Amino acid sequence: MLPMEPLTFENALTIDFAGTCDLAIWCKLLHDKGWSGPRIARAIAKSEGYVNNLIRVVERASPSLMLRWRAEQSGSLDHVCATDWLVAVCLLPHERQDEELGRRIATRPTLRS
Repeated sequence: MLPMEPLTFENALTIDFAGTCDLAIWCKLLHDKGWSGPRIARAIAKSEGYVNNLIRVVERASPSLMLRWRAEQSGSLDHVCATDWLVAVCLLPHERQDEELGRRIATRPTLRS
């Protein structure tokens, strides 16, 4: 029988996510391992809708989009992959996602230092 909540141990490891992309990949991994959206949401203290959106992005995003999103987590690239934008653009075919990403990068306002 599977427990409803993650087990806690005295010397439990914690995971520090580099950003939302890492969190989304972990949510997808847990989902693939049989965890439900509500169970993942409880475990990470986020809403079920948020968790399901992250999983959906990982499932549907083009490889280019995933690479860009992941690269932004390191801080080496300007952030253009906002979660709400990703959720919307991932409804498109991969070719269109890549076009939208290129357009978003090209039209991103420059930051003043």
